[in-house]
Amino acid sequence: MKKILIIIFLATLLLPVTINAQDFSALWATGSAVPNGTQQLVKRPDGNYCFTGALNVGEVKVMTTAIYQEGVTQFLKPQLVDSYLINKGLTYVLTKDETQAGWVVSFQEDTYRFVVDPSSKKLQGELFLPWNELLIAGSAFQNGSDNIEWKRDNMLPFVRNHEDPYIFTWEGELGIYDNVIEPGYFKLEGQMTWGPRELHPYQHGEDILNAQQICFGGNDNKWKVSKDGRYRITVNLYKETIHAELIPASSQKIDETLGIDITTDDHTPSSVYNLSGMKQISPSPGLNIIRRSDGRIIKVVKRKI
Repeated sequence: MKKILIIIFLATLLLPVTINAQDFSALWATGSAVPNGTQQLVKRPDGNYCFTGALNVGEVKVMTTAIYQEGVTQFLKPQLVDSYLINKGLTYVLTKDETQAGWVVSFQEDTYRFVVDPSSKKLQGELFLPWNELLIAGSAFQNGSDNIEWKRDNMLPFVRNHEDPYIFTWEGELGIYDNVIEPGYFKLEGQMTWGPRELHPYQHGEDILNAQQICFGGNDNKWKVSKDGRYRITVNLYKETIHAELIPASSQKIDETLGIDITTDDHTPSSVYNLSGMKQISPSPGLNIIRRSDGRIIKVVKRKI
């Protein structure tokens, strides 16, 4: 009889966790700190909800309906009093009392981001700052790996947009090569080493041509190339998006005089960078990254004469 009571007691302790397992259909941010009054959070493939945007000094409340409905709307109230929105992960509880305090925003900024994790019942917020660099790593490009490992020192850099520091673009050849480990796979690094800043797909083996969202950290998933060719990949770190396209061969031509692969008829690049992302006066022999005067970014090869 005592064993039965213990089992029932343990089941009672676990029952609220099952009942309260949160599967929100959607979440909204509201409160005095939200400039437009209410903004819907974006649901990620991992089930978390993300807010990105400007916030004023004031208070943010997260609620389960777009418009407050008495007795229906639930608020994700911080468990602790005076909880700041910028934090490393604070627990929240649900309440239908609209008078309960929300999350404190102590200064105005344009690049806030916070994430609600229903599985851990936590909200984590930050002021998202641009990365200094972004690089592609893997076996989907020449010399990116051998048959044993990926080559950390052979990562190729993206070029950061001079108008929006959160946007990076890379252009080059990708394919499925022989005698390499994990043929056709790659991921993105925020520095020329493995972590701490890494970008992955939410699902391992996602075709880069179908990819739309990036995952910060998480599992060591990789994108895969399904077609050989010249790619242009654009990443927006702030909006957490990625877009890849194949560049048709008809749009590429060789300038034999300069010995440089070009994609426009304008032979005067506005900026030239080496593979380390350092600005140069003119293209040097080998691979170069060129930002054209029309704003396009290309990777070019100058032949040695």
